[in-house]
Amino acid sequence: MKFPISRESLQAFDIAKEQEELQEEEIQKRFTQILDQLCLEFKERMPSNSTEKKFVWRGLHSIGQIQMLQRLDGGIPYSSLQNSNMNRALPIFVEKLKEVFIGCDIIIDPLQTYLIIDWS
Repeated sequence: MKFPISRESLQAFDIAKEQEELQEEEIQKRFTQILDQLCLEFKERMPSNSTEKKFVWRGLHSIGQIQMLQRLDGGIPYSSLQNSNMNRALPIFVEKLKEVFIGCDIIIDPLQTYLIIDWS
């Protein structure tokens, strides 16, 4: 709920929609935090990557935890839930990366343990 708020908005208030919007905001914040961390690591390692023209990031596991905020399914084992989250969150994260690393190739290894940003 965002303030100030009108009478009409209060009358039309939908708690389920409000919770969904709050969860989406949290997910977007988490994407931003992870992307900021990746960019920080990229800047720190850039001098050693300048000749190779690629950057390997091993923080991909953090992507699988993002949507845990959205759904906590009590009956699903943690590993299955994390794999499901990774499959949903990874394409979104890659699109965000492409907005930051314009024209670069973003490569995900088959086991989804690391990614490569290639600007060669």
